[in-house]
Amino acid sequence: MYQKTHQINNSKKINNWEMNFFTGFFKGITNCFRGFGFLFEKGLWHYLLYPIIIWIALWFGSFWLFSGIASWFSEYLNTYLIFENIPDSGSWLSFAKPFLTGYFSLVITWILTIFFWLMSSVFIKYIVLIIMSPLFALLSESVEQKLKGTSYPFSFFQLIKDTGRGIAISLRNMMLEYMFMFLCFIITLIFPPLVIFSGPTIILISCYFLGFTMLDYNFERYKMSISQSIQFARKNIGLACGIGMVYSCFMFLPFYIGISMGPVLAVIGATISFLELKQKEIPTVI
Repeated sequence: MYQKTHQINNSKKINNWEMNFFTGFFKGITNCFRGFGFLFEKGLWHYLLYPIIIWIALWFGSFWLFSGIASWFSEYLNTYLIFENIPDSGSWLSFAKPFLTGYFSLVITWILTIFFWLMSSVFIKYIVLIIMSPLFALLSESVEQKLKGTSYPFSFFQLIKDTGRGIAISLRNMMLEYMFMFLCFIITLIFPPLVIFSGPTIILISCYFLGFTMLDYNFERYKMSISQSIQFARKNIGLACGIGMVYSCFMFLPFYIGISMGPVLAVIGATISFLELKQKEIPTVI
């Protein structure tokens, strides 16, 4: 009887988690698209201009660097892993010799190129967020002022403090994302067919950490500690993923439209979402 009750309770918890995840996910997406109105109706369009030059310079530089690393590592493996020496029979790797001597190099090169391209993308997006942190903090504050009429007197010291905290959160999220990405890479390298699962997992993790970073511009303004910020993001994981998903999807738009609009819309969507939830979600805010 106890076991059956326990299973029912666990099932309810899972269902509630799924409902909260998808509710938050679509709320994050919807609020990001509400950002279009703020950009042009509230006079915030100039924030679209800043990310473009930074993004272009960083993307070309890091893509060149990580592509070179992928090629070097692939050549290193081919040099020191001489699969031609595997016996045609009698070895535990004999069954795989045709693949290892034929397509292995090509497969490894593509896997490494994709992996390092992902690393490059992660590096760029967080560096852009770090460089743009002061402006995005001001944008988030401007959105709240337009929505709620809240006025925050400008303080250069507070701006520097908030920027430092934003950089720390961005670096933390970048390191964690790299860690999860590396784990997925190792698993895929050992068993390549798992890429159909590791790929979507990496995307979802990336969206979560992106959304967390966007929400943090609000956390720092409301003097939330890092532990409070992490707790809020974990409790609203679907919301963070939805905001990050908009950012990521906009990056695929051509002619630098996505580069310009993606981060800005994500900041606006995160601010709108946070203001909708702050009274209910964070009763301990000072």
